Amino acid sequence: MRVQRIAVAAFIAILLLVVLAVMDRWNASMYAEKIAQIKIPPRAPASGSIATIADLPLPTEETLFGEQIPLGNWFIGQQYDREFYYNWNIASALLLWWQRSGIYFPMIEAELHKAGLPDDLKYLAVAESGLTNVKSSANANGFWQFIPQTAQRFGLRVDDLIDERLDPEKSTHAAIAYFQYMRTRLPSWPLVAAGYNMGEDNVATSMQWQHAESYWDLFVNDETMRYVFRIAAIKELMSHADRYGLYFDRLAPWRAPQVRHVTVHGPIASIADWAVEHGCLYKDIKVLNPWLVGRSIPDGTFEIALPATDNDRASIK
Repeated sequence: MRVQRIAVAAFIAILLLVVLAVMDRWNASMYAEKIAQIKIPPRAPASGSIATIADLPLPTEETLFGEQIPLGNWFIGQQYDREFYYNWNIASALLLWWQRSGIYFPMIEAELHKAGLPDDLKYLAVAESGLTNVKSSANANGFWQFIPQTAQRFGLRVDDLIDERLDPEKSTHAAIAYFQYMRTRLPSWPLVAAGYNMGEDNVATSMQWQHAESYWDLFVNDETMRYVFRIAAIKELMSHADRYGLYFDRLAPWRAPQVRHVTVHGPIASIADWAVEHGCLYKDIKVLNPWLVGRSIPDGTFEIALPATDNDRASIK
């Protein structure tokens, strides 16, 4: 009797499994039929939106330093497109550059305007450093990426305790002096930008033996061939981000902290101790005065920036 009950239970279990399997296949069949009846339109970007990089509306006209870029030339057009696509694809870096520009562009623009130089030269600093004090393997440093010899040539102090390449304002003055010097030797601003990358003597020599009259006629090393186009692409993407699906203006650019200056007569053995005496911390002094590269201040007279309010501190004390 017990064996019969086990057999009946096993039969019922098998029957249930069969029924469930049939129902599952029937449901799957019905689902597939309903899906097949749904009309799915092909993917297409909404009007004015950027769905993929292929949807980018590349500029057909572009100027740099007030000079028209001859994009109609097939080689020049391809050079520009390459830099445009590359820089669009690093949108996070572009966004950071745009946000930092809120701190530094007003000062750079004012100095360029005062010197009568093209406003577009500010994008050269973006191409060089992303508006940060970065040091290269060639020992170039600061926003404008001066090597020590060129920095000292244009009036910047560079030693173990002071590196004025890291002072945005002083290094901008030096960059402007360098631009002005190169413009006396080279006949256009695109050539000056090329000279900034490979040296003005190399540009002048290349123009002479190649019988070239403009930057657009030159054939030089790949880095310099790309350099001017990179500046142009960065300018377009930062100036008109919304055209290319980036919409940076949904965020606020960063602000410059408010500072007050005090005159300091060195030497001062410890910047940290001096900072505490003035109600700050070492971090405040180093962040607001990045040109102070040591832990002490040497002999001489210096203007030191201090946070104007507690909200302008780099520290949280």
